[in-house]
Amino acid sequence: MPGGSSWRSPSTADQYRDHDYADFAQEFLHRNADYRRDYADTQERIARFPSVEHHEKEGLSRRWGLSFPHRSASKRPRVPGTLVAQRIAGRDHRRNC
Repeated sequence: MPGGSSWRSPSTADQYRDHDYADFAQEFLHRNADYRRDYADTQERIARFPSVEHHEKEGLSRRWGLSFPHRSASKRPRVPGTLVAQRIAGRDHRRNC
């Protein structure tokens, strides 16, 4: 293949050594013109009608056989230690009384 590396070359094998099935599936979809078109159409519908976001994403997932078993419950970043610091401060206060 001119200008590219062979999938059999040692450098390519090293590049993908740590990939699992999900990584390869993601690469496949990323390069698939039909998927990219379907994804873009889905995003456009969501932009026009935000209330259908969940329904549209579920449809895209079903059409392409996708599942997200490790999806987090919240998109908000967690701030570890905030509640712990408050509890510790409260405990110290009670001990000093």
